[in-house]
Amino acid sequence: MATQRSKIKDQLKQNIIFSFHNLITDQVFSQMHLIICRNVLIYFDRELQNNVLNLFKDSLIHKGFLVLGDKESLEFSSVNKCFSRYEKKERIFQLDACV
Repeated sequence: MATQRSKIKDQLKQNIIFSFHNLITDQVFSQMHLIICRNVLIYFDRELQNNVLNLFKDSLIHKGFLVLGDKESLEFSSVNKCFSRYEKKERIFQLDACV
């Protein structure tokens, strides 16, 4: 199986903060524009998945983006109605108004 790689241009790196975050114990990051969490949620039970998805929702700005892995879903979660599918094939979701 081929490994996919990408490189972020140095000019873009100036505006990006890379950080480790414990999805189970850490609190909300505020004002995030993009969260990429690929193929992590599949290892959590439904309750923990729902907690993490709520964390993501609370961390994103309005119209921010969430990228999930190809086996992950928002369908079961309490935040499902807060997101719209921005790109179905790539599993990119956009945070809408959430009541």
